[in-house]
Amino acid sequence: MGLTGDLKDFELNDIFQFIHMSGKDGVLHVHSDLGEGTIYFDRGNILHAEAGEHSGTDAISVLLTWDQGVFEFITGEKLDKVTIDLPVQSAILEAAKKIDERKKIEEVIPSIDAVVDFVAEPGLSEIELQPVEWKALSIINGEKTIKEISRELDLKPFQVIKILYDLAQSGLIKVVGEEK
Repeated sequence: MGLTGDLKDFELNDIFQFIHMSGKDGVLHVHSDLGEGTIYFDRGNILHAEAGEHSGTDAISVLLTWDQGVFEFITGEKLDKVTIDLPVQSAILEAAKKIDERKKIEEVIPSIDAVVDFVAEPGLSEIELQPVEWKALSIINGEKTIKEISRELDLKPFQVIKILYDLAQSGLIKVVGEEK
């Protein structure tokens, strides 16, 4: 029998620390109404994590926001895939930074169902845009959702949200609504 519990009683970062301090090999399965996640450990170090479409420290940052659900650690399960090459503390800190970044971004762009459009009269100063930002701008029409823009750019939705957030911070675009 492995380690099992409820996220109401134990936070995931505490479970990560326990597994790390124990030097265990295995997989931590997390089940929640928000989804499912898996984190693989080798001698207590995190090697790989997945949560929905997220992997690596992105998955850790998603999982650390879950406060309801159950977990189970099964010893001995291995995986050759490595998406995290950081000590547990560093992976947790990296994930915490991403959580903070997501919260800041969500204040401007609430979801992938948001619709963005150009600002009518941007207060332009010199703005340097990356090629992917130019490409995103060429797709924006005031009707497409971020999800649709993401598909057209062939990028993950969060990558597009970050690009559009930067464009919104530059004063070029704004959220004009949300598709239901």
